[in-house]
Amino acid sequence: MKLPVLTTTSNSRERLSVISEFLGVNSNIRISEGESFDMQNMTNDYFPVFGNRKRRGIINTLTNPMGVTGGDKLAYVDDNKLYYDMTKVMDLAATNKERQLVMMGAYLCVFPDGVVYNTTNGTSQTIQNTNTTTGAITMRMCKLDGTEFTDQNTHIGTTAPSNTTQYPYWLDTSNSKNVVLKMWSSTYSMWTSVATTYVKISSTNIGKGFKEYDSVKISGIRIKGYNDYEFNDTLIVYAAANDYIIVAGLMDLYYQQAANYPVTVSRELPKMDYVCEYNNRIYGCRYGTNNAGDFVNEVYASKLGDPTNWNAFPGLASDSYIASCGSQGEFTGIVAYQGYVFFFKEEGFHKLYGSQPSNFQMIWRPCAGVAKGSSKSIAIVNEVLFFKSREGIIAYDGSENKISAKIDTVPHFDAVACSYRNKYFVSMRDQQYVYKMYVYDMTKGSWCIEDDMRCKYMVYADNAAYLIAFDNTMYAINNEYIYLYNFPSNDLFPADTLFPGYTNLAPYEDKIQWSFITSDLGLENPYNKYVKRINLRMQLDISTKVKIEVEYDSSGDWEYVTEHYANKKKSYEIPIQVRRADHIRLRLSGWGEFRLFSITRAVEGGSGEDEGQ
Repeated sequence: MKLPVLTTTSNSRERLSVISEFLGVNSNIRISEGESFDMQNMTNDYFPVFGNRKRRGIINTLTNPMGVTGGDKLAYVDDNKLYYDMTKVMDLAATNKERQLVMMGAYLCVFPDGVVYNTTNGTSQTIQNTNTTTGAITMRMCKLDGTEFTDQNTHIGTTAPSNTTQYPYWLDTSNSKNVVLKMWSSTYSMWTSVATTYVKISSTNIGKGFKEYDSVKISGIRIKGYNDYEFNDTLIVYAAANDYIIVAGLMDLYYQQAANYPVTVSRELPKMDYVCEYNNRIYGCRYGTNNAGDFVNEVYASKLGDPTNWNAFPGLASDSYIASCGSQGEFTGIVAYQGYVFFFKEEGFHKLYGSQPSNFQMIWRPCAGVAKGSSKSIAIVNEVLFFKSREGIIAYDGSENKISAKIDTVPHFDAVACSYRNKYFVSMRDQQYVYKMYVYDMTKGSWCIEDDMRCKYMVYADNAAYLIAFDNTMYAINNEYIYLYNFPSNDLFPADTLFPGYTNLAPYEDKIQWSFITSDLGLENPYNKYVKRINLRMQLDISTKVKIEVEYDSSGDWEYVTEHYANKKKSYEIPIQVRRADHIRLRLSGWGEFRLFSITRAVEGGSGEDEGQ
């Protein structure tokens, strides 16, 4: 007896495909399976697992932040007040100007105010210092220690004095074009020339605010010294007190100038667009008018070890430095990197190298430079220089590499950035003034998007990344334990380790909402194959919620599938049935601690599969 043969449906054409590595965001049309088309508040810290970012610490709410710098301690200006290590240290001039802060050893320098604050002893001084006399001035020949030459001990004439005991000094005027001060040497029984002669200029408060070896500009003196020596010039101060300064010079023993002819002594600071520190000097650049109203295109360096002197040129290794540039366009940023100082413009950079002004050399390299408005995008991560150019984010280590192709589907502007460990954080806007916080992880070579924070300043300091938003909130990121705990319970910042001195005072952001959109699943399937079902393998912490939606064939409509709320920490295997479509995308969103381990797809062939094989 023959029995009927039953025909069964074969699953031989069903194939499983697993996505187990998540590669960050890629906003281009065609992306790989492990990438996300868009995301919010996600991180690749757990690679290959995907998860939400950690909450930031809220350090403070400022009044009007105006500048910031990092280093061992955080320094910033808020509402014209200078803060160092979270403590107010001094008031600055009341102005709406943005400040640039630079650390040089123990000195915290504030520009354009020209204030130098000593972080070790709490004293401060100003770079610019100008004194104008209101009374008479006197000028006397003197020694370096201030001892004056008088007509009782100094002979003036064309012939030497016969009484060398009474006149051990002789101002030899026998050659009117080469007057020389000489002193009697009892050892050799002869007159010897004094190599350097000095003049003490005295008047009430004329030396106030000046110090030894300052370079000052003097004007208003109505005489010249011997040998046509010009006192109205930039001179070195060899000694100073409130009522006098001592400079090099040669003149008659005594001169007095009436009060109605005032004398001005000033120490000047050049106008600079951007400043940085390197090798115990402050460097700056300027494209525009200088203090005198003349147009300049110049770079500057302060005197070695002295941020208050920018016009010291006695021919020493410690001299200041000024050089003109031949390149066109405004400066857009500055940084010290790999033993050089880079002065950026949009079309390239000037690179200055050398150990002292006598061997400084500067070259111009045409390339992608820092974009206008993105001077704050410059940061160094793992010895690689990052910055925002007009073309995108550049990683420079001797050669330029654009690393932002995955997020450059729209142009970006006004970038502000900082480094933290192996990451480059950058906040920037698109043409519609929509801001996003992008994070590039060097070790993984991938981008993630955090939130829509518009940052005014960002800086790495005191073992943390500090972010100052446009609403004046100061946040901090410090992930010391991010790799030790997958799901920290209540505290992102374990006690006493991450914010030295501030840990226990820092509240955290509110519970953040996260989301991400997968790549198009199914576009890569040939021969009429389609996605039949999807399994999501994930882990949720307590009080975490996840919602899953699906979009079919790029319709723009998101259809609700399911949602889960975890009342305890556990792993989930969530199956999703999907209807037949050319391709689909998933959107997962929620709040709380979330980890995605894999996306498994069951792919089945359609009626045309056998024909194509």
